[in-house]
Amino acid sequence: MLFSMFPLLRIENLPTGPAIVTDIFRRVSMDPFKNNIVLLQEVTIPDGFTIEQVADKYYNRPDYHWVIMVINDIIDIRKEWPMSNSDLLSYSKKKYGETGIYETHHYRTRDVDKLTVDYDAAGLANGVIEEVTNIQHEEESNDSKRQIKMLESKYLGEFVSIYSSLISGK
Repeated sequence: MLFSMFPLLRIENLPTGPAIVTDIFRRVSMDPFKNNIVLLQEVTIPDGFTIEQVADKYYNRPDYHWVIMVINDIIDIRKEWPMSNSDLLSYSKKKYGETGIYETHHYRTRDVDKLTVDYDAAGLANGVIEEVTNIQHEEESNDSKRQIKMLESKYLGEFVSIYSSLISGK
């Protein structure tokens, strides 16, 4: 559905002759929707949900997954969408090793800011700083992707219409 809205380009000088291709590099600004908190709601993605499942749950249209991507500036779904807990564990074990997931990734302050700091034995002993393991780091990074913005469904028709008009150039 998404790419059917994009304009077509004729590419010349190809070894096989001219070709008609979809201009997938076309970009438009949807900031009036993305920056208007009245039109949006904060949503926490449940474990294991795909973007299509979220679109189906909120819009009754799994093919409107692209609306979620546009609203949240998601370009690479594999890197910017949360993994399921089981996929995250498998990924972490592959990245760090079976026991390496429990090794120290970094240290941080225990205050609200949770600033990354260098190792300090006294700070660690006194509870001023804390160790963050590789698996903790990956879980926190993954969990931060669970909070997304969703366009209220009553504005969906207008959003799709404006996006379609802008992206097609018509």
